[in-house]
Formats: sequence, C-alpha cells, structure tokens
Amino acid sequence: MQIIIENDAGSKFDFDYEELITSVITGALDYVKCPYEAVVEVNLTTDEDIHSINKEYRKIDKATDVLSFPMLEFNTPGDFDFLDEDMAIDCFDPDTGELVLGDIIISVERMEAQAREYGHSVRRELGFLVAHSMFHLFGYDHMEDGEREEMERLQGDLLNILKITRDESFDTSLKSENEELINIATLAKDKAYAPYSNFRVGAALLAKSGRIYTGCNIENISYGATICAERTAAVKAVSEGEREFVKLAIMSDLDDFTYPCGICRQFLSEFAKDLTVILGNKNGEVLEIPFETLMPDTFTFRKC
Repeated sequence: MQIIIENDAGSKFDFDYEELITSVITGALDYVKCPYEAVVEVNLTTDEDIHSINKEYRKIDKATDVLSFPMLEFNTPGDFDFLDEDMAIDCFDPDTGELVLGDIIISVERMEAQAREYGHSVRRELGFLVAHSMFHLFGYDHMEDGEREEMERLQGDLLNILKITRDESFDTSLKSENEELINIATLAKDKAYAPYSNFRVGAALLAKSGRIYTGCNIENISYGATICAERTAAVKAVSEGEREFVKLAIMSDLDDFTYPCGICRQFLSEFAKDLTVILGNKNGEVLEIPFETLMPDTFTFRKC
C-alpha cells in the first residue's frame, strides 16, 4: 500500500498528522473491504492554493475545505466487483499492481477554522476530512438527501471505530481566541452573496456553549429582504437552541472597521447583554468593543 502525504502548507501540529491520515485511510479501506492494495495521495495545502485548484478543475471560484479526485467510476459505491484484468492498465499502478484510488487535497486554514467553529480538535477535523474524501474515492456522494444521509452514516461509523471523536479538546495554542474568530469571520465573508453592493461581510458568533456560528450577508433584489452577516449567524445559533453569546467577530473587505447596523444591534440585544464585539480590518488591526457601548439603550416592550 502507498499513502503519499505532502504538507505543502508547511503546517506544524501537536499530533502525528501522518499517522492519523494513514490510520483513517487504512481504516476506510478495511471498512469497505477493499480487496486490493491501494495508492492514495494526500496534500495539505493553503487556502490560496485550494482556491486555484477549485477554480481550475471544478470551475468554482472560491476556496473550500477539501477536494477529492477519484480515479475510479464505481457502478455501485464501495463495490469493487466491477474491476477486472482488462482494466489493469487504467486502474492499477503498472509497477506495483496497486489500485490507484485518487487524490485528497485539504486546506489547512479551513481545517483549523472549522475545528474552532464546531468546537472540536484539529485532529478530529483532519480525521473527518480524510474520511469524507475516502468515501468520495469509493464512489459515494452527497448530492441527494438519501446519498447525504448514507455518507454521513458511513463517515460517523468509521470515525467511531477509529475513536476519532468530537469530545477531543481543541488546541487553543494555535491562535488567540480573537484572532481565531476574526479568521473564521473572514472565511465566512468569502461566502457572502452581495451581487448588488459588492460589499461582503462575514461574522463569527461564539456562544456560551463554546460553539461558533458563522454568517455572511445575503442580499436580495428587493433590498429590504437583505439580511446582514451578524443576523445570519445569530439566527443559525438561536435555531440550534443557543440563547447566550460571548463574542461576535465581524470582517469586511474595507480598510476600516465595519460596525453592525442598527437593526443588527437591536436584534442582538435580545440575547447579547454581555457580548463583546471584535472588529477586524484588511490591515490586520483588531478592535474590541463591549456590545453595551454600541447599543446602550434598546427598544423594550411591556404589556399593560
């Protein structure tokens, strides 16, 4: 078996990332009962590089967390019975006779940000992304609801078998909390839908539970239907049962800081009495402001 791992991002981890990647790949091969020795290549890269690859090969002009490039077209996902000797030239390494499954490319920046967002370790996030990609290499997909549910079940089952769980503690030594929230807000900004103003905003909302919820501004041709990044993050959080929040980071494409609008301030005041607002700009500057400074007097309603 060949597992080729390249760390083009030059990232350092507080765990043996090569051992983790190898264990997930071998575990996935055992899980689907692959009857062949296999070849898999894994590249840890930067947000910039994965953006370029995504644009070139998938015609999607943005960065993503992981890309999978399968070499095989399965008739049935996870079923290797379609392979035979006539396909040896196309599917097997001529020197070793090993089955060439494909390539996995992972953005380290997105991986670290998502680990913080979901409140688990970078090790767990790396394990998840490799497991997710391996099932893509086995022919599974998640375009339809049924496919997505099946793939989620398989990924979860494999990670549980390998004991790569969500309850691993997050490595807080990577960056300070404020810096990490700004980084997550920056990633969220890249997902903004702003075809009318071209003004993109991203937000990262840290709940008291430790989970981080992201949001971006979503514009509408009927301008009043537009929703700001701060409210997008808050709606996602509240819909998941969160009611108390600790910090809110906001990023835009401006050289100056971007403050929440009046509607967002009123909206957040329902849940954010002790919230700290973290503002970042393109120059790398960070400003920390108590929410009560931005919204000293809120609208209240009292029944008669």
